[in-house]
Amino acid sequence: MVRSSLSAVALAVLASSSSASAQVLASANFADYADGLLVGQNGWVQYGSPSGNPLTVFGGQVTWAGNGNTSSTVNNQDAMLSFGQVISQPSDGTTILHFDMMLSISSAGASPSYFAALNTLDSTTTSGNFQNVRMVAQASGSGFVFGTRVNGQGGYPFGYGSTVLDFGTTYALRAEINLVAGNANDFINLYVGESFSSMNLYATVGYSGTGSVSDISVGAMVLSQFGSSGSFESGVSMQSMDVYVVPAPGALALLAAAGVVTRRRRR
Repeated sequence: MVRSSLSAVALAVLASSSSASAQVLASANFADYADGLLVGQNGWVQYGSPSGNPLTVFGGQVTWAGNGNTSSTVNNQDAMLSFGQVISQPSDGTTILHFDMMLSISSAGASPSYFAALNTLDSTTTSGNFQNVRMVAQASGSGFVFGTRVNGQGGYPFGYGSTVLDFGTTYALRAEINLVAGNANDFINLYVGESFSSMNLYATVGYSGTGSVSDISVGAMVLSQFGSSGSFESGVSMQSMDVYVVPAPGALALLAAAGVVTRRRRR
């Protein structure tokens, strides 16, 4: 009984510490927004100069049909929500971020453009500001697969999951971003599920390709209607987006152990 109680205490401390200690960098639940233009609400600003087809909230979602353009550039409005700080590569160990989205996909192409990403900087400055952790949906069979890539600069291909998903179905999508000390060690674990409490590992993507290797930083989350020659802009309905820092597993383990020690002393 004592061992069982101690284990329960440890797990409880671990779980409560995890939720209580997470550092939220940016959060948007579009059900709490007014119907109308996204830019101008709750800190969202336009990123870049294109302003066509402005991102709009309606019925608790930000939805765009996607243009499926594959022959010429059609670049519509993008929007950004800043963290107010930049999270950079750690000098030691690993910094873990969760980029969470509740969304559905209505259309996808064989050569997709990204619909969401994380900015290098926490501002709308375009010089030196890349969109890292780019999220895409690629057509596959009668449905689609989610994909991502760590670095938004050229030369790094997307990595995709193999499980085909259904158009028009709402999914919880999580990019677990592992910023690992040292050059080009970063990677993303992509998770998909019906909710954030029920998710499966979908894909793991690291550095590959022929691009010049530079470690990423992140300072804002972006919704993108980027269209370019030869790429397909997916149809997307976004219900919510969140980015937060996950507490270090080692620190949580120490907290859990401390709970066990306290329990023992009381006994």
